[in-house]
Amino acid sequence: MSNNFTMQLKLIHGFSNKIRYNILHVLKNGEQNVTDLLEKVGGSQSNISQHLACLRDCGLIEKRMEGKYYYYSITTPKIIQLMDVLDETILDFEWTGESIECKHHMV
Repeated sequence: MSNNFTMQLKLIHGFSNKIRYNILHVLKNGEQNVTDLLEKVGGSQSNISQHLACLRDCGLIEKRMEGKYYYYSITTPKIIQLMDVLDETILDFEWTGESIECKHHMV
């Protein structure tokens, strides 16, 4: 059976933006509503909402409604484990320069 890695790449896409990764790091500590995320992540409500929609589409977070507010949380502890592995793995690299960026794809 051949694998085109579509689901894996969808998952990785959710991690591939600084704001989304920051949202995930905040959500590691428990569910948050948009107002809480705005305080902790910064940016505009519109921008945060777009990133939350992307994270939901990628399967990384879920939302529930309580009263008139939506609360967001990470879908599975495996996402937190994956983030921990990423955080640990970067320690194995010897980065040069002060800024780490892929000049071909990241802005």
